[in-house]
Amino acid sequence: MAQTNMTFRLDDSDKMRFSAICEKIGLSATAAFNVFVKTVIKEEKIPFELSAKKIDNDDFYNETNIKHLEELKRLDDAGKLKFTQHELIGA
Repeated sequence: MAQTNMTFRLDDSDKMRFSAICEKIGLSATAAFNVFVKTVIKEEKIPFELSAKKIDNDDFYNETNIKHLEELKRLDDAGKLKFTQHELIGA
């Protein structure tokens, strides 16, 4: 099967973050894009929802919450975040 190259531009930070996530999953960035392309071809659609809604208007994606979540991740990565199990009690 013949292969071709594609070239596109990404923000350096996005490329680094994307590559790091792919690495955690066990894929190269190239392999991840190939998975995306194969899924688009198989399903004949983009395999996730596209929306014109601005993330800034979403309560979950506000700046304060993002900073809080980033801090929780930093603490978890450093082994400083402790979780406790709780039993769910019906109302």
